[in-house]
Amino acid sequence: MVNIDTTNVMCFYTDISRVDVHYHSCYQIVVSTKFTYDSVIENKQYKNLKGFIIDKYTRHSCTAPIGSFLVYYIESKSFLGKQLKKILNKEIFIDIETILSKEQLDKLEVDFSKPDLTTTDVKNLSDNLLYDIFSLSIKPLTKESTDDRIIKAKEFINQNLSESLTLEKVANHIHLSQERTRHLFLEQVELPFSQYVLWKRIKAVLTSVIQSKQTFFDASLQYGFTDQSHFNRFFKRMFGISATVILKNSRFVQFIYPEL
Repeated sequence: MVNIDTTNVMCFYTDISRVDVHYHSCYQIVVSTKFTYDSVIENKQYKNLKGFIIDKYTRHSCTAPIGSFLVYYIESKSFLGKQLKKILNKEIFIDIETILSKEQLDKLEVDFSKPDLTTTDVKNLSDNLLYDIFSLSIKPLTKESTDDRIIKAKEFINQNLSESLTLEKVANHIHLSQERTRHLFLEQVELPFSQYVLWKRIKAVLTSVIQSKQTFFDASLQYGFTDQSHFNRFFKRMFGISATVILKNSRFVQFIYPEL
């Protein structure tokens, strides 16, 4: 089995059964491992879902009587992100039952109902679900060339997440005007510059808290937020739930990527 590159994937297994209205600057996959859930997607209600793939910037909320979900966030310009763009085919979301069979979903429920699942078990089941979703859908990609200046800009951003990052600084680094940098970034990355930096900073905070056991307060300050409350406001807007709840209560959440 070929490894799936999860460098640009954030994933967790959660018991949280309600998320408020929010949207993401990336693609999202949600699959229930137990009961169905209801969702409001762009003000339209959908009931008894087992899962969905949802497009960037699509406002939605979810509620379930009991939560048990695998949740993936996938960057749009990653390999898997490009596959999801093809799968969505300009739809704002796709019901997971149009991709996975009843047998596959039933097996997932059985697998997750086993007692004493280890962290490794959950990670393997999560990876298997990705294979199931993408195995029939992955197609060769038309070769895309990323502008060297955008590659250089992304490297600069990644190396300076703990510093003040402005469009002007990045534009100067790649020797373009701010306006040209703004347009080129949106064209190549498919995200506005500010949204890309915010997404990278949120991931950096999560990774530091999870992997390096840094405090929320210190990680928030390190990666460009004025304080923990500032980080929490952006996190709640992007994920519909409190960062404190999902990171400080392991009863509710097990992170798969970034790995512990």
